[in-house]
Amino acid sequence: MFRKIALACTAMLTVAAKPLPAPPEALAAIGARIDAECAEGRFSGVVIIRIRGREALQRSCGMADIVNQVAVTRGTRFKIYSVSKYITALTVMALVENGTLSLDQPITAYLADAPAEWSGVTLRMLLNHTSGIDDLTLRLLYHYRSDHPAAMRDLFAALTPGERALKSAPGTMRRYNNFGFELLADAAARATGTPFASLVEQMVFRPAGMRSASIEPPSIEAGHLVPVSEPGLAKGYNGERGALNEAVNWAFVQLGAGAVRASAADFIALDAALRQGKIIGPALQAEMIRNPVAPPDGKAGAAFGLGVAIQAPRGTAMIGHTGGTNGYITDFQRFPDEDAMMIVLSNRGTTRTAWMYDHVAAALIAAR
Repeated sequence: MFRKIALACTAMLTVAAKPLPAPPEALAAIGARIDAECAEGRFSGVVIIRIRGREALQRSCGMADIVNQVAVTRGTRFKIYSVSKYITALTVMALVENGTLSLDQPITAYLADAPAEWSGVTLRMLLNHTSGIDDLTLRLLYHYRSDHPAAMRDLFAALTPGERALKSAPGTMRRYNNFGFELLADAAARATGTPFASLVEQMVFRPAGMRSASIEPPSIEAGHLVPVSEPGLAKGYNGERGALNEAVNWAFVQLGAGAVRASAADFIALDAALRQGKIIGPALQAEMIRNPVAPPDGKAGAAFGLGVAIQAPRGTAMIGHTGGTNGYITDFQRFPDEDAMMIVLSNRGTTRTAWMYDHVAAALIAAR
């Protein structure tokens, strides 16, 4: 199934389909539910669905800052957490395209101080979560000092034999791994001699026209991470209406796995840039979804390509990523066969989005 979807997506990277009219009536169920959740105070954020370059549905509601009564708008920025992995993957693929990195080189070719036990782990395996490396994200946080490369070198030096050991043979088992994207970010930075945040700006944000997107700058005071508060950045909230708790937005040091902040407009720009080949060309976009790795042990869920999840609601190819923790939820999905996309940005940690997939797919099918 996922192989067929990947092939369909590949074809649509190079072949334009006939114009598709936006079908707002087929999306009424999504609009009605979002409206109800907004009215009940259960949703706060932005939802946009675009088809053939036109908006088929748009909603924005709630408060970006409850205490100061700052409303959410289309221009509000949100922490997107794990959707950052899509951005990291695109940065890596852009460096593959220009010859700086190679997908099938081991991570130790770029990080010479990484454990020798990881010499069989390639960049491709890190991107599709089959590296076998333990998720050492918390250990990285403990060794954080002031910049990402120094933190990683400190971590490598401190690893125990058990932490250095692989949990499965490289390429044989999929385990979702935040730390793998930290290794990718560090490899990209060392290979180019450029800080990772600057690389993302150069390789993705700028060519895509993502004008308000940024990488959260790590910040530390007296040995401790500090809370982050910026104009235009929504504050995150956990809990339910009437019992909301403001999330303490600590500085985020996982540069490759979850540090991007962006607005809905940034994602619209990203989708357009991918369709136009402004970040990477059709061949490498196809490579990102070729031979996706299915969920382990026959479990239900998305297959994983290189930094992207691949699903098929109602048989309609869908590629993207979700992200969320500590007061924020983000869901960015692209429907390449239909030239359609959806972006959900919420500053409520309880927001659910997967229910939308079937409705969007139904709308696209109805409009063919």
